[in-house]
Amino acid sequence: MNVKKVKLADIDPRFDARIRPVDSGFAGIVAESFAERGQDTPIEIRYGSGEEGAPKYILVAGARRLFAAQMLGWDSLDAIISKLNADQARLREIDDNLLRDDLDVLSRARSLYERKEVYLRLYPQTRNGGDRLSEQFATVANCSAPRFTVDAADKLGVSERSIQGYIALYRALQPETVRALQGTTLADDRAELLYIGKIEHEIEQVVLVKKALEAGKKPSELAEEKVAPIPTEAMWLAMGRKAAAKIIKMDAPAQRVLLEELVKAGLISRDQIVRGALAS
Repeated sequence: MNVKKVKLADIDPRFDARIRPVDSGFAGIVAESFAERGQDTPIEIRYGSGEEGAPKYILVAGARRLFAAQMLGWDSLDAIISKLNADQARLREIDDNLLRDDLDVLSRARSLYERKEVYLRLYPQTRNGGDRLSEQFATVANCSAPRFTVDAADKLGVSERSIQGYIALYRALQPETVRALQGTTLADDRAELLYIGKIEHEIEQVVLVKKALEAGKKPSELAEEKVAPIPTEAMWLAMGRKAAAKIIKMDAPAQRVLLEELVKAGLISRDQIVRGALAS
């Protein structure tokens, strides 16, 4: 393992582009460890594009360690320089995240969704239906690559169905919804994420999530409060004769409210109310 000192100024951390935002609190803990014991584990970097003005290196793994070094004002870190290309580096970052136990449901779903896209770019011959041209000219190494769900399930120790479930969950969420949910308690609430994903109208989904977050409630709770149940014929008939007798004894204001609900439900008309009043 070839480890060398690399100046932080030469590394593009791409913090904003990372799937999992750097937790400043955790980075602070790493910084304390650095201050006491120094750096134990090197970060991993790859070469940049080499174009004029482009960063010399790009971070692959070790965002928290790099952030911690910046917090301490260090000017360099121990690093391993890999020969990965952009997609290979992204796959490494994703897999490092997926192996963490503290990854919330939304981050895991997003990671698997992007992992599939990256994996299919690296191994297009594994795509469902196959690409005959890709298969014909693929390298021996690529030919041995399993399909995405098999590879991901094997690395994470879960079923292919579980992988598919996470990806379906993420696909149902709007990008703005994902941005709003990141870092919240809802990001780790699978049932609520599935509920949100069932809201097919894009704007309605985003608006409900943002209103729920502002109110400190779950979107499903907010939706239940906003949507009053519409009385149905079955509901009214279920009241039975005894309930109807009680309604007759209601005072005028309460009767008016009930009659208005009956009209809204389409069970009686206003003409019938008038005729009933004249006959009484």
